[in-house]
Amino acid sequence: MRMTSPATDSPRAVANVLAMVMAAHPDSNPHELSMLEELDAFRRIGMSEAEFLRIVRRFRNGDLCELSQHAYPHPNDLEFVDELLDGVRDTRHRLLLCRLASCLITVDGQIDGLERTLYDRMLLRWGYTRTSVSRAILAEHIH
Repeated sequence: MRMTSPATDSPRAVANVLAMVMAAHPDSNPHELSMLEELDAFRRIGMSEAEFLRIVRRFRNGDLCELSQHAYPHPNDLEFVDELLDGVRDTRHRLLLCRLASCLITVDGQIDGLERTLYDRMLLRWGYTRTSVSRAILAEHIH
């Protein structure tokens, strides 16, 4: 059963996108959580770590459970992914999520097919490239 859509650009809408990326793996990786803490991700998305992890669990046990068992999403899955992505319209939130997702999917040293598909879908839907996200990450570290 799909969750109701939160208000556009709300902390919940922003957290849903990041939680979707984290839930792409059926198991938690302690490095992912550590990396999110180091990047102050929870404060930046406006949600507590505990609430964020509840969303991740809900995705893993519900809406993304079936999706995470495939290497690539089916058309119905992409509709769900697009609904989550469309819940974030603010360009600052979008770029932040792209930067956090980039770090999240690379923290274990490998990117699987589903992670790549979700990340690429995010970039395509929001009009970013891997290069523009990389530049934003570098600019953040410089300032």
